[in-house]
Amino acid sequence: MPPRATTIVDPRFATELRRLREAHGLSLRQLAAAVNHGKSLLHQLESGQTKPTVDVATRLDEALGARGALAALVVDAPIGGDRLAYVTAHPRRVDRAAIEALAGLLAGYRRLEDALGSGPIMGPVGAHLDNVTGLLTDAPSGVRPRVVDVAAQWAQFAGWLSIARGAERAATMWNARALQWATEAGNTDLVATVLSFQGHQAELRNDLPAMIYLSRESRRNPSVNSALRAYCAGQEARGLAMSGAASADVLARLSEASDLSAQAAEEPLSPWGYWYTPSFFAVQQGSVWRYLGAADSRANDRAIELLTVGVAGVSEEASGAEWHGRNLVHLAVAETQAGDAAAARETLAKADAIAVATASRELAGHVAGAAHRLGLSAMP
Repeated sequence: MPPRATTIVDPRFATELRRLREAHGLSLRQLAAAVNHGKSLLHQLESGQTKPTVDVATRLDEALGARGALAALVVDAPIGGDRLAYVTAHPRRVDRAAIEALAGLLAGYRRLEDALGSGPIMGPVGAHLDNVTGLLTDAPSGVRPRVVDVAAQWAQFAGWLSIARGAERAATMWNARALQWATEAGNTDLVATVLSFQGHQAELRNDLPAMIYLSRESRRNPSVNSALRAYCAGQEARGLAMSGAASADVLARLSEASDLSAQAAEEPLSPWGYWYTPSFFAVQQGSVWRYLGAADSRANDRAIELLTVGVAGVSEEASGAEWHGRNLVHLAVAETQAGDAAAARETLAKADAIAVATASRELAGHVAGAAHRLGLSAMP
């Protein structure tokens, strides 16, 4: 017998359920009829008085067209044994609860990476990926589509971690697998995410034509989440600015990114896109303006304004993340372009401290490179 499980519910579930219901213009009675449950149960779920089961959350997700975002907030976790170890040993017995446990575990690793950096979790994530990949071979046909979908999410995360560690070959391999599995699963949001990350890889190796092309392709499908398309438009704008494109072209992409990010405020985020916040978009757009600011002081002032707001808005748990360190490097460059070497040196010192704490050679390289180009010391 599989080990018993308890249901873990993200505290955002109640608020998100009500937001989605109201966005669809449904009353409690109408939604209750759609999912074949009582109105009183839905009222208790929205008020946080009752905890949903995985089945109820899944039905609500499907009725509200949340594309998995609502169901991902409810996970069955094992009691009295390791459910994940059980399904690894018995792949033909994998069920939806076990798959959602894997999805929940991945969500935890994403948050952990924000706090600890990529290094400490590379090993455990690799081990879980081996297990997830093994499930693909023997998973029953009824649950295989969801197994493929979760496997694609794990592979995408492994690709991101590899990028953060500067492991180009591993990043390329995992992104390719993620793209294959996301395509099989029909997960258009994840397909677009992987394409955008491949564009980020291209940026790191200074292949700007590929960066621009992949960023453009990743937002081509209008059904893709607006937050993700906003990110892709912003990434394309940065690629255009880095390549010396006409300001009008850069600003057109920035305007598109801004419009999409505003639209995204009305849509639920995917489990792998929780970081698409107003602060995130402020930093991304600020990074574009800092390239324009190399020859335009007014553009550089805008860069400093956006980057300062975005950096200040990062959550406490993510303030030591490697990606936050890269954002600080952007700010330091803009500060130097404004002639404020003291502020730039202090900002670089913060980025350097993150590189040391996370043992990130990739971030350390960005800090050292920026300090060299700007004629600054990374430490105050």
